[in-house]
Amino acid sequence: ASNSSSQRGRLGAGLVAVPDVPRPDPRTAVASDPRVPERKRFCSRAECGAPVGRSRGERPGRTEGFCTKCGHPYSFVPKLRAGEVVHGQYEVVGCLAHGGLGWVYLAVDRAVSDRWVVLKGLLDTGDQDAMEAAISERRFLAEIEHANIVRIYNFVEHLDQRTGSLDGYIVMEYVGGKSLKELANERRTPEGRRDPLPVEQACAYGIEALEALGHLHSRNLLYCDFKVDNAIQTEGQLKLIDMGAVRRMDDEESAIYGTVGYQAPEVATHGPSVASDLYTVARTLAVLTFDFQGYTSVYADSLPDPHDVPVLWTYESFYRLLIRATDPDPTRRFATAEEMAEQLTGVLREVVALQSGRPHPAVSTLFGPELRVTDTEVVPDDGVVSRLGERPAPVARALRRARTVPELTAGTPPAHGAPDQAAAALALPMPRVD
Repeated sequence: ASNSSSQRGRLGAGLVAVPDVPRPDPRTAVASDPRVPERKRFCSRAECGAPVGRSRGERPGRTEGFCTKCGHPYSFVPKLRAGEVVHGQYEVVGCLAHGGLGWVYLAVDRAVSDRWVVLKGLLDTGDQDAMEAAISERRFLAEIEHANIVRIYNFVEHLDQRTGSLDGYIVMEYVGGKSLKELANERRTPEGRRDPLPVEQACAYGIEALEALGHLHSRNLLYCDFKVDNAIQTEGQLKLIDMGAVRRMDDEESAIYGTVGYQAPEVATHGPSVASDLYTVARTLAVLTFDFQGYTSVYADSLPDPHDVPVLWTYESFYRLLIRATDPDPTRRFATAEEMAEQLTGVLREVVALQSGRPHPAVSTLFGPELRVTDTEVVPDDGVVSRLGERPAPVARALRRARTVPELTAGTPPAHGAPDQAAAALALPMPRVD
């Protein structure tokens, strides 16, 4: 499939202006002292997830070791150092962030115009067979081309000089900018409380995200873990940046990745689906547009009462969209990303119209202007007002007789009885055909 559908103008579908996010110098994003706070150290094994590397009393937590719950090894020490060359091609500049599978690195591709790239670990194990199988399985990601999805360039192996393990890395396009999480956290009221994004700006992000998810779905792929952390705005464009949870629709073996507060409730028992992907978009919209306290606990699978959330009772259609997209029954949600995007665009039109006081209509995708009214023929006024089908001659004569009846005063019964119904109908003004 081509990516021509994604070549839209700028964020906002032409309805709202979303502030640009400058593309910074990549070097400024490198961490000067790459460390993972103890509160964020967890076992990377999907079935475990237990806290690891925590301090005990006066003794600080270990940055490397084994999970005390399942025995799986863990390490929060960067494997790659600045200046190290991976696969004879990618020169490491430094660490950008730490993810579920380890550190994410900034590097320069010395083989292709010194372009900036990102290296992300595939596995945190030295099992070479498992690593090769993972690389083979994930190569389909390199075939995905869409303006709203980070580009995957390569999959490479690299020998860790310190441990002797052969590690796999995914090589991705570097996307400079700010994540939706960063954009949301930057907005503060004078009192220091979080100031939610304007609903129209969030809708603009949602439409772009649905464009990307729709492309993945057309390739029989599921994204699985859309959230405020996994989308970046760079200049006037939104991009999905983390492809680690993407899986084939028929994959029933791979580990499922998701995030509490965003993941649909049925995923735990029935696995991910198109409907569960759309669920994550609606949850993200909710997190962005109001102070969603308890979205990972009390409201993990529900929305608060709209009477308690001004944006939901101000924009009822926006609330209805969220309710439908997060319905506990997956079959009652939107059927496709395209359908949800169309409805979200309609919500955006309504929001902008309410704010500006001017309508913002669009040509319907379901109905077009009628070129001809069925079974109707408009003719000159020759004594017969119109011919709705073939009219027998007696009807036309009845019309002429009706026109000879003296003009009646309202409320006065006719002197010669009620006029013929057909004649009265034909005496109505000429129908206007649009």
